[in-house]
Amino acid sequence: MSNDSASTSAPVRKGTLQFIDVVKDYGTGEPAVKDINFRIEDGELVTLLGPSGCGKTTILRMIAGLELPSRGQILLGGKDVTSQSAAERNVSLVFQSYALFPHMSVMENVCYGLTVQGMKKPDAEARAAETIKLLGLTGFERRLPSELSGGQQQRVAIARALVLEPAVLLFDEPLSNLDTKLRRHVRQEIRDLQQRLKLTCVYVTHDREEAMAVSDQIIVMERGRIGEMGSPTQLFFSPRSAFVADFLSEANVVPATVTATNGERATVSVGGAQFDIHAPGAQVGSAKLALRPDVFTVSAGDGDTSTGPSIMGSVLKSSFIGKGVEVVVNSALGELFVFLPHGREPYSAGTNVRLAFAPADARLIAR
Repeated sequence: MSNDSASTSAPVRKGTLQFIDVVKDYGTGEPAVKDINFRIEDGELVTLLGPSGCGKTTILRMIAGLELPSRGQILLGGKDVTSQSAAERNVSLVFQSYALFPHMSVMENVCYGLTVQGMKKPDAEARAAETIKLLGLTGFERRLPSELSGGQQQRVAIARALVLEPAVLLFDEPLSNLDTKLRRHVRQEIRDLQQRLKLTCVYVTHDREEAMAVSDQIIVMERGRIGEMGSPTQLFFSPRSAFVADFLSEANVVPATVTATNGERATVSVGGAQFDIHAPGAQVGSAKLALRPDVFTVSAGDGDTSTGPSIMGSVLKSSFIGKGVEVVVNSALGELFVFLPHGREPYSAGTNVRLAFAPADARLIAR
C-alpha cells in the first residue's frame, strides 16, 4: 500500500484501489474527508481505523459508490470509477448489521444478488452452494437467519457478498454485534479467508486490536485526514505522531529535550534521566517522547534499583483486570498510564513508585 499518487505507473490488477486527492464536502463548513491519497494493492487487506467521526465510514461509502467525491479520483483496477454508481462497481459491502433478509433462507440470501443480476436460479444456487461450503455453512442452507448464531449470520453476510466475486470486498464494523470471544474467532476466519482467496479487502473498525489482528496495512484516520499509514508493527512500535501513539497503543506522550544528535542516534533528557535512542532526523531542542504502558518496570519505594532511565511518581489508582494490572501514576511529567501484563496485585493509592524503562522502548515522535 502506498500514499503516493504517482504510483499509478506500477502494475495494476483487478483489485487495485487508489484514491487521488479525494475530498468529500457535505457543505457543513468543514469537509468530512480531505486530501485522501492511498493505493491498496490487489490481494491486500487494509483497515481504516479511527474514532467516531474521523471519516473512515465516508471513505468506505465512496469506495462502494454510495457516496461520490466532491473532488478527486477513485481508480479501481486502473479504471476511473469516480462517478460510477454502486451498481456499476465491482464491489461488495458486508454491513455492520448483516442486513440479511429475515424471511429468506441462507441459500436465498446468498443467491439474492446473483438473481437480481439476472442469473438463472439453478446457476445461482450452484455458485451459492460453493460459497456456502467455503464459509463452512453446508447443512444450513434452508435455515432462516433467526435460526443461526451471530457468528453464522456474519458468515452468511460474507457469503452473500463474496458470491458476487467482487474486485474489492468491504467490511463496515463487521464484528461489532458479536461478543468478545466470538469476535476473536470470526476476525480470524475473515483473515484466513482473505489470505486463502487473495481478496482485496477494505475493513473499517474503531477497535485497534481488531485492526492489528486482520490487517496487512492500517490507515489511521484523524479528523478527516490520514494521520498515518503503515503495517501494524510499524504503527504500534514506531508511531510518528502523538495521536497515533495514543490511539493505537495508549502510549504516554511526555515532554522531552533532545540535547545532542549523532547520525541516527539522539541523546534525550526526560524526567531527569538522560539516555541515547535511535532517532533518525532528530533535531536538538524540545521534543515529545512516546512510552507505551507496557514498557515500564514498577518498583515501590524511592530506592533506585533500576539499571536504565526511570521516572518517579505516586500511584493515583490501580486495578487488576484479569490479564494484568493497570496503574495510573502521578509524576512531574503528568499522569502516566502503566500496564503490567504479568501483574496480579494492584498497588495502593499513594504508593511511591519508580517507573523504569529501556531506552529502546522510547520513541521520539515528530508531532
